[in-house]
Amino acid sequence: QTDCFNYVRFLQSYNSSHLYACGTYAFQPKCAYIELSGFTLDQVAFEDGKGKCPYDPTKGHTGLIVDGELYSATFNNFLGTEPVILRNLGPHYSMKTEYLTSWLNGRAGRQPHFVASAYVQESAASSTGDDDKVYFFFSERAVEYDCYAEQVVARVARVCKGDVGGARTLQKKWTTFLKARLVCSAPEQQLHFNRLQAVFTLPGADWQDTAFFGVFQARWGDVDVSAICRYHILEVKKAFEGPYKEYREQAQKWGRYSDEVPSPRPGA
Repeated sequence: QTDCFNYVRFLQSYNSSHLYACGTYAFQPKCAYIELSGFTLDQVAFEDGKGKCPYDPTKGHTGLIVDGELYSATFNNFLGTEPVILRNLGPHYSMKTEYLTSWLNGRAGRQPHFVASAYVQESAASSTGDDDKVYFFFSERAVEYDCYAEQVVARVARVCKGDVGGARTLQKKWTTFLKARLVCSAPEQQLHFNRLQAVFTLPGADWQDTAFFGVFQARWGDVDVSAICRYHILEVKKAFEGPYKEYREQAQKWGRYSDEVPSPRPGA
């Protein structure tokens, strides 16, 4: 019965005068603006929270507002079977991930657990005209391992702020979406920390000094153990430059992409 309360899952500054809030609203998610001077709710401007906030208060969720646009990682349906990374609430039309397990594994009983997100202004002083990025951190069941169908891994994904989707294919879908595994392990104990619990983003004087600190959990025998791993932004950036994996239809399994990387490369 308590699941039908209105759990506020998102609350961030929208502009200098308003906050933007989203809640589960008894499995009918709603969003609204809160006027800061009197901390009053604009009840006339209630908005549908689909794609901005999960229906279920127990589901993982993360989001942030960048230049008036909401980037969120959540679940797009009542059943919680459609994980999505989505952009809305702004001048651009809505953008989202494809409903494919290779993008986000949303198979029944195997939904991702979204943990955190971060905005990095990589366009600052860029000599190549690079775009700003939004990073998402989550855990999901891997689809690329043949022998470990139930293997949970930690992920980092990113999209470009200026992504407007494809002209013919991937219309209103991310064309810059990439994801990679976050490895946190204690090799001497043969212990891998795959369940991501939290992420803290530590900005530096320059965006290239940004670091992400992840809190991980694992099971070691009969004991729950935790670890903190640090990832430098340039290490993450390098991982997204390849090598890549692809799904081979003929063999029906994943393998390393061995052909020449196209230009522009994936996620560029």
